[in-house]
Amino acid sequence: MPANPNALIHSDGFIALDGQGNIYVSSGDGPNPHISKLSTSGQLLAKFVGFTGDIGVQGVAVDGQGNVYGAEQGANDVVKFSPDGQVISRIGASQIGGPGGLAVDLRGVLYVADEVNNAVEVFSPNGTLKQTIRGAFGKTRGLAVDGLGQLYVADHESGRVLKLDPSGKLLASFGQGVNDIMLSYPIDVALDRQGDIFVTDPGGMALQKISPDGMLLAKWPARDSHHPISVEALPDGTTYTTEDADDGKSARIVERSPTGSELAVWS
Repeated sequence: MPANPNALIHSDGFIALDGQGNIYVSSGDGPNPHISKLSTSGQLLAKFVGFTGDIGVQGVAVDGQGNVYGAEQGANDVVKFSPDGQVISRIGASQIGGPGGLAVDLRGVLYVADEVNNAVEVFSPNGTLKQTIRGAFGKTRGLAVDGLGQLYVADHESGRVLKLDPSGKLLASFGQGVNDIMLSYPIDVALDRQGDIFVTDPGGMALQKISPDGMLLAKWPARDSHHPISVEALPDGTTYTTEDADDGKSARIVERSPTGSELAVWS
């Protein structure tokens, strides 16, 4: 467990994993905007700094080369870091209204949930805006992309997760009571190798697991008045969530097995 977890885990931080299983957590609305890199046992390995805004860092993602991306709300851009924490570039400063969740596909294409413009901005590996997807959803927050380039977007305004093809065409919608899936306020979404979908719903105070064809597989309530905020999944379905609390308790990271059993809690 980290020696000073409150310096690492903030109330609304997002989470990502790299290929070695290291954990990256954004500072959210916390002070001194940064991304913390933690080992699989929760020890602090590094801090990524160099953000120029003063509002906070939301979405975080890691590409196949180990480069780290942070959504900087104060400057309305995405900062790309090398694996050792050097700033490589700043992406989308004049093109993103309010960056939220991030995802990077196998080709290095970056997807940015734009909460102000109700859109997903798509950037090429060199940082050029190549596509803006809008129209299928209301307020976007978290997102994920699969190996086929299909996009999964958490729409907290409509209480749904939307599946889109690479062109932005709506393929499926999960939530609103269909197949017993009720999402009060979905914030983030992640995928495992089977295509199962994991959704954080702080409004419902639970993490939900949905099959690729839209069936509810499991619903894991958060404990101790905590609300799941962000989620990332390993290929085998092991999940990591950041969780907030309204009653003064510390934010935390929870590791769960593919069946939902708690394996570790850092708080």
